[in-house]
Amino acid sequence: MKKKQSANMKDVAALANVSIATVSRFLNNDLSRMSEETAERVSESIDKLNYVPNSAARQMVTKSSNMIAVVVANIDDYFSTELFKGVSSILESNGYIGVLFDTDTSQKREIQLMDSVNNHSFDGLIFQPLTSDMNLIETEIRRDIPIVIVDREVERSSWPQVITNNYSAARNAMLYFRNQGYDHVIVISSDINIASTRRERYQGITSVTDNVDVIEISEKSHNHKEIHDKIVSLIKKSDEKTLIFAIKERWLLEFMPGLIAKGYVDDKNVTATGFSDTDLARAIEPQAKLIEQNPFLMGASAAEVMIDLLKDDDKDIPSKLIIPAKLK
Repeated sequence: MKKKQSANMKDVAALANVSIATVSRFLNNDLSRMSEETAERVSESIDKLNYVPNSAARQMVTKSSNMIAVVVANIDDYFSTELFKGVSSILESNGYIGVLFDTDTSQKREIQLMDSVNNHSFDGLIFQPLTSDMNLIETEIRRDIPIVIVDREVERSSWPQVITNNYSAARNAMLYFRNQGYDHVIVISSDINIASTRRERYQGITSVTDNVDVIEISEKSHNHKEIHDKIVSLIKKSDEKTLIFAIKERWLLEFMPGLIAKGYVDDKNVTATGFSDTDLARAIEPQAKLIEQNPFLMGASAAEVMIDLLKDDDKDIPSKLIIPAKLK
């Protein structure tokens, strides 16, 4: 069977009775040097021939791909998926496409993905790095493109950052629960030292009390029953009212249903809180006091900053934008 040939720009120009340069200007939305009649003729010819512009060729002319790389830490977390939804909502309304990369909480994979970003013609990068080490981040980014850091507070960053108030939100929550008589705290977290968000939240907790037990969980693989039993053991060993404090929503969703079903979390002697990104944790325990953050808004805000950077119109762009989380 003979393969059907695709129409090219020359075919469009011939049908519309215009030059190839005129078709090129039309495709790049430069209509200032053509009449409405000419533009309509080109448009009709494109439709009639089902012409699909060669994006690679257009990039060579415009020096733009209209694509933004969005590198997130772990799409298993609702935070990352909601963040990307927020990013996409703003990028698409401004004519850009967000391309999602998931590092899967692996520094090695992050480095590999950043190589891909460096080697392709992305117009910008919205980055949720695993580390807050600026020296390491700088070694990964080799292209001079607009960059926005999101959900990580990075010292000495030369790029804008969109973050939340991790320390104060955790501290204020801890003050509330201590006033309710919860003096013993079980913190459930991934490796605390890896990410600035976790360190800041943990520091907010320990600024109020030092009666803290920590259970660190591997995001790669962990034994659910073993962690569950460890939580139960820590609850039983304490004579004080206990607060289970999940550093992120994933651990609330994984461990709270079982603890509630077996009566360990009764909201009298034992209760739970944590950072919540969606309504799922609230559905598990409607009466729970949770620290609600808004990853969708953080993503949308990061995308708005990116659009401002791409416009390069000397707009005063804040070096740090804080989207607050609150206990509700």
